[in-house]
Amino acid sequence: MKQHRLFLFFLLGFCSISLLAQTNVGLRTIDIDGEKKINEEAIESLAYSVLNSSTDQIKDSLNNQLKEMLKNELSKAIAFPHSFESVQSISILTPPDSAFRLFNWNIPYSDGTYSYECIVLKPKGKPVLLDNTNDSLVENEWIPALYYNVIAKKTKFQTYYTVLGWKGNDRLTTKKIIDIFWFGNNGDMKFGAPIFKAKKGKKTRIVFEYAAQNAMKLNYNTKIDRIEFDHLSPSKQSLTGIYEYYGPDLSFDAYQWEENYWVLKEDIDSDKGLKKKKAYFEAHKDSLLKKEPIYQPK
Repeated sequence: MKQHRLFLFFLLGFCSISLLAQTNVGLRTIDIDGEKKINEEAIESLAYSVLNSSTDQIKDSLNNQLKEMLKNELSKAIAFPHSFESVQSISILTPPDSAFRLFNWNIPYSDGTYSYECIVLKPKGKPVLLDNTNDSLVENEWIPALYYNVIAKKTKFQTYYTVLGWKGNDRLTTKKIIDIFWFGNNGDMKFGAPIFKAKKGKKTRIVFEYAAQNAMKLNYNTKIDRIEFDHLSPSKQSLTGIYEYYGPDLSFDAYQWEENYWVLKEDIDSDKGLKKKKAYFEAHKDSLLKKEPIYQPK
């Protein structure tokens, strides 16, 4: 009888250990599966709602949820190389050297103003949410904006990342921004650097402001390595400095990369680097308008 009891005790003990082992294995499997997946659908759904919800209060509440979700999802080991193809309501930028990724979005409010969020993710380490409480031109402070291009430039001592951004200011004016991101010795992201050269000296970043109803070109020309943009001026000379009256004046300027600096070039030929220039069109406009081939093969 004692032997039967002893056998039953060992049997129950073995089953308990086995069940516990199976439970732990199951939990580990769930964790591993979670690390293998990024919930793109939930991210996109929440980001879309932030942009399109009916009230400012709802947008702010959903935005807080979005930030928490992104911080959790981007903390997963697979997040950095993940494509995020289904996420369309967030701007996701990666420089050519893949040093980091920017997850950037805006919140449009009913009064015509905007708020901006940005999370920086590096190949190793936790995602970092940038502080959006400042709107300053002071060096080492982030200017909240929505970025659409990032250009990597390596100097002797530092790699600088030039970002082009749009900033809906209010109902009267809009801003476009050329800013610099870089990393300090401790790996922290820094903002602004004195690498913009003009006749009047150096600047740490460039901010354009113009009438909200106007549009401004600000793009990077990869073929000739320069940032090209519309020259802005007021509709009347007496309105100088009142930016709700500023707009493109049909001339163009650029910042050309030369010897570790972005150097200002005024009144540029905006067709430079294009396959077909104005001169080409003028020389062959009759044939082009008649849709005749310029070269007749023999």
